[in-house]
Amino acid sequence: MPPSVVIRPASHACAGNQVASRQTIRVLAESMYRETFERLENPRWCEVVQKVTLLYGPPMVRPDVFLVSFQGGGGDTSPSRRTWPPRLLYLDDSHKFGQALRKNFREAGLYEVLEKRTVAMATCFPEAPSGEANKWMSKTGPRAEWRRFSSSWVRRMIDAMRPRAVVVFGQKASDALGLNNQWGDAKDQPRRGMVFGRSEVEGCPAVYCHHLSQGWKKEEVQACLAEVKRIADAEEAHGLA
Repeated sequence: MPPSVVIRPASHACAGNQVASRQTIRVLAESMYRETFERLENPRWCEVVQKVTLLYGPPMVRPDVFLVSFQGGGGDTSPSRRTWPPRLLYLDDSHKFGQALRKNFREAGLYEVLEKRTVAMATCFPEAPSGEANKWMSKTGPRAEWRRFSSSWVRRMIDAMRPRAVVVFGQKASDALGLNNQWGDAKDQPRRGMVFGRSEVEGCPAVYCHHLSQGWKKEEVQACLAEVKRIADAEEAHGLA
């Protein structure tokens, strides 16, 4: 197993944008929760929603990694959280995505980063079964409006927190963030689409990766996580120059 890697601060990452204070980020996150639950009081918005999840862990200043997926899976009947959980939900859950996430970060030597310095959100706050994912890519209607509302908040939180690296899981998450055709150095694989790419979200370095609840190969995911480490190493070298 490779040694644990801790991504270090760098002076030039997300250049041109001032890092918000912890209090500012907290207030922004509270506003996001308030606006979301106000929407749920309107029958038009709540008719397609069973449960919402906004932040999958606590917000933080300059996280090492910001994970973005498309949507949480349906099936959990517990009430929606009205604030963020005290630690990243993926560290404890038994679902396929969480299990694969832990396994791959551990094998990449990034488990400490996942445990202590990672933020996660989905571009659709309402949870839904994976079989309904295409419905949530609709161009019109309440699902489309929820997707645009959610993805706009994801971008706002990235802009405020200034993560050192953003990891975008899957084509739908990429499309929801408006990153269509913006991935450079992409490697395409027949019948499976893009497996790796580099871009930016709100000026922060972003890496594209296969969604871990779908078909993926270990070497492809490890290549994406190696790129996350490479970004960190480049930032450290720049900061020391």
